[in-house]
Amino acid sequence: MEFINETADKKTILKQDIGINPVLIENNVSKIENILEFFNTPSPLLLINGFMGTGKVHVVNQALSFLNKDVITLKYNCFETTILDDILLEFFDSFKKLTAQGTIPTPKAKTENFTQKINAYFECIDKPVLIVINSFEQILKDYKQEITDFFFHLSKSYKIKTIIISRKFDYEDFKQNYQRVSINALEKGIFEKYLREEGFKQIGPLSDELYKYTRGYWFYTTLAIRIMQFRKLSLADFMSGYTQSFQTFNDFILREALSLVDPVSGHLFRFLTIMRHPVNMKLLQTLNLYDADRIAYFVDNLVLTREGSMLYLQDYYKTIAENSITENIAIKIHKSCVDLYNTQLPLKPLERDLLISRQTMRKEIEYHSLYIPKKPVLIQKPVSQPEFIQTVRQTAPTIKEKDEQIKHISFVFETEADEMAIMNKIANSINKFVDISDKKSQALDEVKDLSLIDLINLAKTEEQNFEYLKAVMIYQKALTMNTDDDYYTFLPTLYSRLATAFKNMSDWFNAQKYFELAVEFYISTGDTEKINQYKFEIANIYYITFKTDRAENLLNEILSEDISENLKIKAQLLISSINGAELNLPSSTSGIEKNVLTELYFKYAVCRDDEGDIENAVKYYKKCVETSQDIKINAYLSSSLTNLASIYDENGKTELAIKYLHESLRLDEISNNYNGIYVSAMKLAEISKENSLEYLDRAKKCALELNEPFYITSAEIALGDLYNKNKDYKNALIHYNDALKTAKNDFNKENIDKIQIRINDIKKVYNG
Repeated sequence: MEFINETADKKTILKQDIGINPVLIENNVSKIENILEFFNTPSPLLLINGFMGTGKVHVVNQALSFLNKDVITLKYNCFETTILDDILLEFFDSFKKLTAQGTIPTPKAKTENFTQKINAYFECIDKPVLIVINSFEQILKDYKQEITDFFFHLSKSYKIKTIIISRKFDYEDFKQNYQRVSINALEKGIFEKYLREEGFKQIGPLSDELYKYTRGYWFYTTLAIRIMQFRKLSLADFMSGYTQSFQTFNDFILREALSLVDPVSGHLFRFLTIMRHPVNMKLLQTLNLYDADRIAYFVDNLVLTREGSMLYLQDYYKTIAENSITENIAIKIHKSCVDLYNTQLPLKPLERDLLISRQTMRKEIEYHSLYIPKKPVLIQKPVSQPEFIQTVRQTAPTIKEKDEQIKHISFVFETEADEMAIMNKIANSINKFVDISDKKSQALDEVKDLSLIDLINLAKTEEQNFEYLKAVMIYQKALTMNTDDDYYTFLPTLYSRLATAFKNMSDWFNAQKYFELAVEFYISTGDTEKINQYKFEIANIYYITFKTDRAENLLNEILSEDISENLKIKAQLLISSINGAELNLPSSTSGIEKNVLTELYFKYAVCRDDEGDIENAVKYYKKCVETSQDIKINAYLSSSLTNLASIYDENGKTELAIKYLHESLRLDEISNNYNGIYVSAMKLAEISKENSLEYLDRAKKCALELNEPFYITSAEIALGDLYNKNKDYKNALIHYNDALKTAKNDFNKENIDKIQIRINDIKKVYNG
């Protein structure tokens, strides 16, 4: 099978115009020649790697423009959700279109499953087939083996070739023979030629600086040029804005690109930020998120990526954009995502608006559901709720209902007035750089003459006063003092302190970035404990931001190393939080920090409690309490007391239960733990002979503070039941009606009917 008629030379490669900038092509002529040579060899697989932004996909597309017109090209862009079935679904969709066009025949062989059906298509095609897989690095390790096995299976056919594009490879993943091509940065001379052709004349020291920061990578260079042209900035102005921004160049340029997003387009960007795979234009039209001109603008300016009819936001943008979405809006989008997937689950592949597998959709429903509602801070035994309250499970719509239901799913949510400039939270405009830099300079005037060590001590003082933003500014100032004799001694401290300060501000993007820099530093020194200590912090950020697969993979990597018992237990505890893995107690507690030990005792006690091993549950709840009574150290103190109270109450020791609940309530009020206050107050209202009304009022206030419909409804019903018992029918009716109002939006018909029965019974007595 011939993939190309003849190998193109340098002249024809440069002459072939498919809309790719000739500067990038000129820089990669030899690489394109290597790709074209691959098509004339028996090798079934070509691996193309290069750092993010080197223009790998453009270079490959230029090479593909020389393919014979008979070659069937199948493309797929990978994401963190990608499994083999998702790739096969995309191929199946392409096969159906090709058969409709008469390009390939319909398989005659009978097939028993989807994989066999795909194989049947490949077997009946009598033309050369090229598969191009992009962003292979995104696929999680657990799913790579199945995918690479499939490509190995295809490699046995002489008519099928595969190109896999990735930022990096683990070459042990591939069993078949392969060739390799690496895409590099723009050469210095070509970089300068690019600037001149775009109208920039300051070639010399300034362009050298830009080359150093962009590293000559195609994406960053082009993005910088686009921003300068859009803002009408000279190279000097642009470089001045960057150096005064106290950001890495990657952060700076990506934030500036996202600052081009207008408030109306912000709805689309929030949707694409939270979705973990591409979406097609038809779906965007249905969801009222489609604007052809704006989408084309963002694609042209390298902010959005479009492949055929599919649109997505690249992962490096997402990590920044996530921080621009307020929590209440994010929850609404996650809820709408669950609704959207539920419309798709019952449908056949080609009937869906989302071309992903059912397995992936179920995982995505599980992922988005993690945000709904907000998870309680600590694990506590459930209190007795009104017997009719149950968790409501949504059922998937029928095929007939799908079209109607999807029209009512909204991803357009208005925010508060001061939040309407949606992407202003992502980046400040370059036009404001000088002003912002002046303000930073004024704020740092008092520290400009301090030594590196003095700056670090001052920043630590600001942290103790909870002035984390000031601390960040001071640490970032310290990072610029690379001529100080102590700089490299304190560099890892600066990274870790900056990461911690950002973590305390819930700025997960920057926290992760500086923890990663700390890891890189300690890799260079070979300090295994420190490397894994900061890897654990990164895993914890993955967990907090619901990237649980990534968290678990990194934690398993940590546990395979020679690390301290303290870090080992921390990693095991986090894995247990992710997948419910069994916890094991250490033979010795020597060297284990008290905060780690209290968490271990508490979670071990919960496991024993769930299994009905009451003796050991009590033993380890008490061990948790005894290890530390300081709520700053023992985050599980209140929960241990509450769970002990529940056990004692279940075993008839009511007075002891009340004693523990009072202490738990006291601690939760000190720390403003509304979830804990609610649990204790509801339980006290149930078992205490006095002050039931006071406890229920407390519980209701906390439920409203948490904005948790289940809690609010339960508290209202309990209050209604109490007033009803005391024959205060007027107040009972008020609380039952309030419960009904809340329940109508969050509970099923059966539960609502049970509230209505209470109301009807009261009305009969009250009116009578």
